Amino acid sequence: MDAALEGDEALAEALGVEVVPGWATFTEALRPARDALVDRPDGTKWGTRLFVTGEPPELVGWGGFKGPPKEGIVELGYAIAPDRRGRGLATAATEAMVAEAFDAPEVSAVIAHTLPERNASNRVLEKVGFHPDGEAAEDGERVWRFRMSRSPSGER
Repeated sequence: MDAALEGDEALAEALGVEVVPGWATFTEALRPARDALVDRPDGTKWGTRLFVTGEPPELVGWGGFKGPPKEGIVELGYAIAPDRRGRGLATAATEAMVAEAFDAPEVSAVIAHTLPERNASNRVLEKVGFHPDGEAAEDGERVWRFRMSRSPSGER
């Protein structure tokens, strides 16, 4: 994460893969993500992921969980570089994070927030199996909340 804060060239060198420009669309979240790792090095399970794909491998985006589950609920988020959107990468990343979340017995639901408008991010969540779950406030802004709950049988 320190390399990510230094810039794409430093990150590419640290990871040993190409870094697609625009991989971090929410750059203001990089420092808090890094600080969370410093504060809780054992908290990586519920932290940031870098999305690397392709041959040769390249960093195309990032996301992860916004902290450990609270009352059985964990929130995820994701972003893909504009030049790599429309290829199913956000869907694949979200599916992998949902599977990882539900592998933890303490997780009963996964939520995600999007801008309060129909967009590609809503569609990703719906394809993965999330359902609209009202509105919320995030950083003082109105957002739509999507939710996927574990079924009573333990399946999602």
